[in-house]
Amino acid sequence: MTLEGLDGGEMSVVGIDQPPSRSFSISVEPDRLKTLKVFVRQPADQIKKPVQSFEFRINDQASSESAEYTASFNAPESGK
Repeated sequence: MTLEGLDGGEMSVVGIDQPPSRSFSISVEPDRLKTLKVFVRQPADQIKKPVQSFEFRINDQASSESAEYTASFNAPESGK
């Protein structure tokens, strides 16, 4: 799973003991689904607008198939 299109963005996956990154390798049994809780963050100096689109790209390393899901990153309110 890879995060694409969010400048400086990185993700962490609940239950995966790895530091935040733009990419994770996660095993899934053939013909099965896996539900993941993913947190995405972006450094404050990289935030360009309150809502930004980005993609999650999922690649099957065995078959080379891939899929993308477009999501929205909602920046926290600045409190100004």
